[in-house]
Amino acid sequence: MNNIVTYDVPDDRLRAKIAARLFGYGLKRLQKSVFIGEMSRNKAEMLALELEDLVGGEPADIRIFPVCEKCFEAHIVVCELHDVAEEEVVIT
Repeated sequence: MNNIVTYDVPDDRLRAKIAARLFGYGLKRLQKSVFIGEMSRNKAEMLALELEDLVGGEPADIRIFPVCEKCFEAHIVVCELHDVAEEEVVIT
């Protein structure tokens, strides 16, 4: 099933770590703070637990939305940038 992951995280380092984790799960960046990809329910729950641990007590809003294939295919694109920059994530 397709999953859309959105996040709003004020801390730059934490935001980079979250993006790295999402890339690690094979998700693709749709927008700066929006990723999409195929994951089973179990895999999405594992990701949620990992992200919760990663965030700790820091301010963050992270959501995972499962989207059925039929609904995903019906999405409407109003306009899009051709390439969302795949920023190199460096964690120090």
